[in-house]
Amino acid sequence: MAKDHRAGSKVRGEKLPAILMASHLLEGDTVFKADAGWTRDPSAAKIAHDAETAAAMEAEGKAAAAANLVIDPYLVPVDLTDSGLPVAKHFRDVMRQKGPSIHPDMGKQAEFPPLR
Repeated sequence: MAKDHRAGSKVRGEKLPAILMASHLLEGDTVFKADAGWTRDPSAAKIAHDAETAAAMEAEGKAAAAANLVIDPYLVPVDLTDSGLPVAKHFRDVMRQKGPSIHPDMGKQAEFPPLR
């Protein structure tokens, strides 16, 4: 039987700030919860700085999954760069943020500002 939640974050320590990451159901691309809808741009991701905002974002993710817009939405703990860009703390999520690792000239890596 499938579980309704992830096994938990791989990141130890502080879980906030965080962003909500998922996979777009039709395109299969990694998307991020934005102030309005979902975006492929990691710099436009809505950032939860407190538990209340994080819980609201999780609820929005579950609703989007129930509406078959995204699959597997989950909160990702991030560090914020000096410019305010959220960068995932766990390497798996960093790779999902960046896009295809074998073609840095394609995908998010080519379209959006570098994460680091």
